[in-house]
Parts: sequence; C-alpha cells; structure tokens
Amino acid sequence: MSHRSQPQDENEFRKYIYDKYREHFNHFYSLHQLVEAAMSNYRGFTANSYAVTLWLIAPRSFKSFDSIRRLCEVALCEDAAVILRSLLNLLAVTRWISTDPQKRAAKYLAWYWIAMRADVDSFREQVPPEWVETIDKKYDSARLQFEYKDANGNVRMPKKWHQPEANTLRDLFEQVGLAREYDDAYSPLSGIEHSDATAYFSMIAPMEKGDEKRLEIHSDFFVPHYLRNAFQYFADIFRICNQTLGIAEAKQFEKIVEDAIKFYKIDMQAKGITP
Repeated sequence: MSHRSQPQDENEFRKYIYDKYREHFNHFYSLHQLVEAAMSNYRGFTANSYAVTLWLIAPRSFKSFDSIRRLCEVALCEDAAVILRSLLNLLAVTRWISTDPQKRAAKYLAWYWIAMRADVDSFREQVPPEWVETIDKKYDSARLQFEYKDANGNVRMPKKWHQPEANTLRDLFEQVGLAREYDDAYSPLSGIEHSDATAYFSMIAPMEKGDEKRLEIHSDFFVPHYLRNAFQYFADIFRICNQTLGIAEAKQFEKIVEDAIKFYKIDMQAKGITP
C-alpha cells in the first residue's frame, strides 16, 4: 500500500484533496448550492407525464451529483465512477425523452408496471393477492404502449422501455448526440462498474512514477476529471428539467455553468486534453 505522507484523519484528508483541487470543487459547490436551495423551495406542480418524469429525474440526478462530490472529497474514485456512469446514462435518457416529451415520458413511467409484473411472475407466492390484482390491471393497461409488430407481423413486448425506437443503449446515446460520450466515458466506466481489471487503473497508475512499486488505494488521479464530468452531466440534465419546471432562476444557473465550463476548458487544454 501507499506510504506517501498524507494526513490519516478523514477531515484532514478531505481538506488535503479540496486544497489540491480547490477550483474544481468551488465550481461544483456553486452549482450544488444553487440547486439545493432551489429544490428545497420548489412549489411547482406536475401537469402531465413529462412534468412528472422531470420531477422524478431532477432530485435523482442531484443525489448522484452530490454523491460523486462526497466520494471525490475522500478520493473514493472507483465508487464515484460507478455513480458517474449512472448519471451519464440518466443524461442520455433525459435528452431522449425530451425529444418526444409526452409520448416517451408516458412510456418511461408506464414501464414501472411492466417491471412490476415481471417481479410478480418471478415471486408470485411472496406477493399479496390484492397487490397481484392491482399490478395485473395496471400491466394490461400499460402494455398497449409497448407492444409492437416485428418484421414478420408478430406482436412483441420489448425487453427495454425504449425499444424498438432505440434498440440498444448506444442507439439511444447516438440519437441524442452523445455517441462520443458513450465511447469515451460510458464504455470505460463500465469496466469499473463490472469490476474488470481496468477498475484498478487509478490505484496502480502511481506505480509509473520512477521506480517505486506501490498500490495507492486512495489515489486522487481521477478526482478533477470526475468532478468536471459530473458537473457537465448534471448541468445538462438540470437545464432540461428547469426549462419545464422552473425550479431555479435560469440566468443565475447559466452564469454558474458558463463560468465552470470556461475553467474546465482551459484546465483541460493545459493538460493536453481535447475539451
């Protein structure tokens, strides 16, 4: 394990990480504070399926955004990566729904009953009969939104809620202009999610420094990258939600995002990374 001279106390270690990436964290905190206050004071209403969907997505995305920040503060980067991948997935889903709001939002919500019916089929003996009756009724109503005819004229029920419009997750990403993010971020992060050997990259990367051979469990190698990406993914999601729900003051939100994006662009270019 690493024996570099770092504070062992968690609060001191957190301060060490913050001081090292102060500006990355400061931009993150600015957006975090704005959205947290705005969501706490939000008193809007959900008039249709699209508004309901965004009302669910906004706090879910914020929680992931906040979790990544907390994990980066103590350099638990592998765990932050798993949530970052989920946040990127949610960005693609949010964009995809927004391109055909009412139809896709209705399907997004209705899939709940398709999934519940699948659970009942697997665990029927453990589900109270009155629940089964309700789920069956909801399923019979919801399935009509999903059933489609294949090339041979056979009626099919898709395995994923976005099929057949987007047959794979990559199709969904491509349809909303996120093909590069799928290849450059989602796929590599999948290695961490699924615990293949690439999941340990940040822990062994410091071994390249000189001749020292060591395993650095609390490597902060990816902290600035994950903070930047989390900021960008969440800002994109929240912008879509905010345009319909009016959760936060738009000009203030856009100013915070603009300032951060300028910083990230300069920082990436200085490190030889293409923004």
